[in-house]
Amino acid sequence: RTMSQAARRLLEATKRAQANEAVPVGPYDEEALRSVVGEIEALHADIETLVGERSFDELDEGEKGTAIIQHEAIVRNKRCALAYLQHRLDALCRLRLEAGLVLPDTIRANMSALEATFLSDYDEIFSAFMRDLKLDLTQSLSPPRDLYIEVRARVDCGEVLTEHSGVVNLEKGTSHLLRASDVQHLINQGLLEHVG
Repeated sequence: RTMSQAARRLLEATKRAQANEAVPVGPYDEEALRSVVGEIEALHADIETLVGERSFDELDEGEKGTAIIQHEAIVRNKRCALAYLQHRLDALCRLRLEAGLVLPDTIRANMSALEATFLSDYDEIFSAFMRDLKLDLTQSLSPPRDLYIEVRARVDCGEVLTEHSGVVNLEKGTSHLLRASDVQHLINQGLLEHVG
């Protein structure tokens, strides 16, 4: 049996996503994951057929070699699939911290239904943790040089309610002097840019 390229495809997708800061979560590749799982199940069935009721010590050298190679292929496929999934979940958690709950549409379009559920559950836990601490962990860790900063809207955001500045109409191209803590999450999301 020849090993499929699906596990390699998952690793290549992970590598591309790591290099792409703008979209660190590429399209969810369910087809490759299903192919990897199918290959794992087929390899496991091959090992069971080969070994049968015998112990490993009862196999001849050729059978032992075949069983070891098939087992290592299973381990490799599992590691590739888990690395792919772990990278995606880590990226989503990092994005939640950096961009807040409102993720760009390009990221949301690339998420699976289970990842969307994970992110929603993670957000509930993360938000409860911040409430318990009475601390917003999405804010910058370094104190701002100025309490108020000048920002320019990169896109039309409409009216936004802020904690300290009240309701602000953020139309594309307009500049505003706002409290840094009120707009840091919008800067992180790329909706506003810090001027100066």
